[in-house]
Amino acid sequence: MGLTNDSVPSPRRSLLTPDNRPVAIGTTTLISLFAIEYIAVGTAMPTVARALDGLGLYALAFGATIAASVIGMILGGWWSDRSGPRAVLLVGSTTFACGLLAAGLSPSMELFVLARGLQGLGTGMATVAIYVVIAQGIPDELRPRMFSLLAAAWVLPGLVGPVLTGLMVEHAGWRWVFLSVVPLVLVSLAVLLPALRDTAPSEDAPYLGVSTILWAVLAAASVGVLNLGGEQISGRDVLVGLPFAIALGVAAWRLMPPGTFTLGRGLPSVISARGAIGASFMAAEAYLPLMLQDLHGYSPAEAGAALAVGAVTWAGGSWLQGRLNDTVDRVRVMVIGTSITLLGLSLLVAAIALDWPGWTVLVVWGLTQAGVGIAYPTTSLLTMRLSAPAVLGRNSSSLQVSEALASAVVLAVVGAVFTALHAGSVHTAFLAVAVASVAAGLAALATSARSRPA
Repeated sequence: MGLTNDSVPSPRRSLLTPDNRPVAIGTTTLISLFAIEYIAVGTAMPTVARALDGLGLYALAFGATIAASVIGMILGGWWSDRSGPRAVLLVGSTTFACGLLAAGLSPSMELFVLARGLQGLGTGMATVAIYVVIAQGIPDELRPRMFSLLAAAWVLPGLVGPVLTGLMVEHAGWRWVFLSVVPLVLVSLAVLLPALRDTAPSEDAPYLGVSTILWAVLAAASVGVLNLGGEQISGRDVLVGLPFAIALGVAAWRLMPPGTFTLGRGLPSVISARGAIGASFMAAEAYLPLMLQDLHGYSPAEAGAALAVGAVTWAGGSWLQGRLNDTVDRVRVMVIGTSITLLGLSLLVAAIALDWPGWTVLVVWGLTQAGVGIAYPTTSLLTMRLSAPAVLGRNSSSLQVSEALASAVVLAVVGAVFTALHAGSVHTAFLAVAVASVAAGLAALATSARSRPA
């Protein structure tokens, strides 16, 4: 089937009809708030750590959020299937808001870290529930556009978030970075309430077992430890991190659907592809601004432009997949998206190895993120299409957990390699990061190709 565009739109093919509007606007607003807070924290954290005399807990403030979000994703998935997404979304969003409130009022860094954990727990639950709300409230032919809208929800925070956060920290104080978002969460929930009344549980959904909770806790603890590495990683850090990486692999094996690690046809490979896609661009994105500064002499603001370019082209790629015909082969779309991503990452290796000018890196990164924008939402769409209603929440959870776990492992490995090589050759260290991204990109392409059901 060709990749053709819609030609004759109809009223039912709109996200702004009365039936679709609460879901479209409410979920997009919530995702925007999660994005704002995710981006804002990075800008505000140096000030927070100094104000609370907690530089020693700086990394843990990030690690606690990531670890707790893994638990939230897993609990939220099972809970959404068993009881419906309404309660999960309300509890998750409320927990996120309570975390914001606690962070903004924290008198110490220890309490601030706990508040960050609450934010991660709430975000994990709410994000999974959002997927189930979309599956139950948005017709299948509109879901590609819905996911492109969610991608766009990250663009504006990515472009203006750091600047606005910096101004707020300077003129209002760092606490308002967190406190100001709380009423916006409540407004988003009010918009969503009409749509939440129409959601329903699945009578055939399984119960959440104790063993699943324990595996989720082990995975979260492992992710937290692996995300605690600082700028300098010693041999001792590697030795400590290795058993946690192994534990994470075992926990992931037990938490993911059967066939995820062996690349079973259909849904298991879709979930594997999501993890590989996330790992491929996260590994490169984490070091891209630093590379532009160290190898090309860019200022921090100029280097940050690379991430802004990527945010815009990601949204563009997502918009493009959302405009494709309803009958298009979505597996083929995912393969095309991962192919573009792999091409961009391969060009990034060439740009570093051959000392191309810095502006070419911006172009290459824009191409890479356009591919991610095409492939990324397609994994969400295929997961919904390949999931029975009784396990939709669980599979949506697995999709996001796959990305979180794969990214945590790759970032930990890349961080250790980068630190080991950096002292000898800065150029070689950045080249190694790009090569690792290409390896993950190859895995993404391979898993995408196996995503068609047998």
